[in-house]
Amino acid sequence: MNFFAVLDPLIKTFMQVALVIGPLSLVGLVLLLRKIEKDHPERIRWK
Repeated sequence: MNFFAVLDPLIKTFMQVALVIGPLSLVGLVLLLRKIEKDHPERIRWK
C-alpha cells in the first residue's frame, strides 16, 4: 500500500520541500557555528 498515493498534492509538495530544506538548514547551521568557532573559539564548545 502506497501511503503517498492518498495524500493531497499540496501535502505531498510540502513534504518534498521539507525533506530538502530540513537537511540543508542543519548543514547551514553547522557551517555557521564552525565559522563562529573559528573567529571566536571561546564562544562555542562542541563537547
